[in-house]
Amino acid sequence: MVAMINDEQRRANRRLGWIFAAIALAFAVAYVVKVGLFGF
Repeated sequence: MVAMINDEQRRANRRLGWIFAAIALAFAVAYVVKVGLFGF
């Protein structure tokens, strides 16, 4: 049995994906700034 994903679920999944991408980007930017300021 294949579960059908309706538009609301698809929208929620996309929003969650953007949230995770933003968190990952924030960590990457913070790492680059840390390396730039303090070195390795």
